[in-house]
Amino acid sequence: MKRRRFMKAMGALTGTTLFSRPGRALPEPLPLKEGLLTIDDEHTFWKIVREQFIFPRDYAYLNTGGIGAVPTLVLNKIKTGMNQEQIHPKPGHDHKRWVNIKEKCTGLLSPDCKKEELALVSTATEGINIIINGLPLKKGDEVITSTHEHPALHVPLLNLMQREGIKIRTFEPDLKNGLGNVDRINQLINKKTRLIFISHVTCTTGQLYPMKEIGHLAKDRELWFAVDGAQAAGSMPMDIVECGIDFYTFSGHKWTLGPKRTGVLFVRHELLDTLRPITVGAYSNGGYDIFKMDMTFDQTAQRYEYATQNEMLFHGLGAGVDFVRMIGLQKILDHNKSLAEKFYEGLKGIPGIEVISPEENEYRTAMITFRVKEQDIREIAHELSNKRGIRVRHVPEVGLEGLRVSFHVYNNESEVERILRELKTLVNGE
Repeated sequence: MKRRRFMKAMGALTGTTLFSRPGRALPEPLPLKEGLLTIDDEHTFWKIVREQFIFPRDYAYLNTGGIGAVPTLVLNKIKTGMNQEQIHPKPGHDHKRWVNIKEKCTGLLSPDCKKEELALVSTATEGINIIINGLPLKKGDEVITSTHEHPALHVPLLNLMQREGIKIRTFEPDLKNGLGNVDRINQLINKKTRLIFISHVTCTTGQLYPMKEIGHLAKDRELWFAVDGAQAAGSMPMDIVECGIDFYTFSGHKWTLGPKRTGVLFVRHELLDTLRPITVGAYSNGGYDIFKMDMTFDQTAQRYEYATQNEMLFHGLGAGVDFVRMIGLQKILDHNKSLAEKFYEGLKGIPGIEVISPEENEYRTAMITFRVKEQDIREIAHELSNKRGIRVRHVPEVGLEGLRVSFHVYNNESEVERILRELKTLVNGE
């Protein structure tokens, strides 16, 4: 009975019933408030969560760090909404519903985050570009970042370096001592430093950086602090306001389980006039008069939004955020971390494997990366992903040549055991 109530509760998110596989009976309607909290048994709880995704039963998807899967409630939200939009087509979007999506997203970031500080963007990459190109950085100014950033951050920085003459200073992440990263950043700061821009969690090894300590350092040195949150938002509780983060951006298509081409940008209210919008259009302005040659920007972070949007993709993002928040960020963190730690410990028992994710538990996350000595990791990744039904991700960045495994809400202990068995076979022929 609880199982039936839960499945309908999630269906209530979109006003539609849910299904897990074609041909399966649809659950009966039930109020949303009775949802996940009615499931006491952990095994049943996560089994039902898994069933909200349309994976084949024998497929282990372990690459949320690359792209998250979309639950059926999000698929239904998008499909139903797009069909309804075509009954009475319109170019704009419902502003009240648009703002409601932002209100939902504040709950992922901080109790003190305001919807007026959020813009809905296409990806974290767009958010990063808005930050890098919108700040008043000029020739000779220095930006500190790590060598383990995603191309979404490295490429825009290098572009600005080539275009404007800024200088990029990098540090190699300290994988043994998480707080050592604060010292490494501090050693790079000088009178020309203007911005620290790093990931919340690195895409390479899944290292969690000490956000609060870095934020305090940036404030003490009067520097802007920007964060790529693509690998963090939706996977753990956080408080970006308490950490002193000025700019934060993430994609909706990873841990928040939303559709592609959705993202969120946070800009601290006091810095809205500092971060100049670069690409603008309808929705960016608070008013304009071409005859008077006058224009003002919207008083909120909406100034970074522009043009006609695929509105239903963002309503899909809102549904994904609902799904994540219904489960609970702390519960997600505990679940994902328990699987990752089981995998981490299991890897250490396989001869020939070198784990390269952080040594300290505090700075490890749901993504674990490792190497295989004297073997081509690309062949192992190909074998797992394309022949054995276990989707993983090869990590060629910065010469790591590792293999990354990501755990999220649709994964379980049997999948951890399965990939460990397959690795033992592939690495040592056991």
